[in-house]
Amino acid sequence: MAHHHKSNKTVEGNPDTGHGGGLPRRPDEDELEERTEVDREEVGLDPEAEPSSEAQYSGEESEVDREVAEGELAPDKGVHRKDREDFPPSSYT
Repeated sequence: MAHHHKSNKTVEGNPDTGHGGGLPRRPDEDELEERTEVDREEVGLDPEAEPSSEAQYSGEESEVDREVAEGELAPDKGVHRKDREDFPPSSYT
């Protein structure tokens, strides 16, 4: 189970009124950044380095190419929309 990152008081709310504070309107950016760095360290990545958008796109593009080559994903280039399958393929049977 994942570590609960909030204190009991934060989660349970005010003990005098019995009401919780609810979800914050906006996440705490500093806390999110800190947790992201910890997560990156845990999986062995450089916590300070952020991949460029070109590198992310290239990685996604190569993954799609790999899935097409292995038959996990059917290429639909040049196939009219009405001739395509109704639903995406699923590994569940």
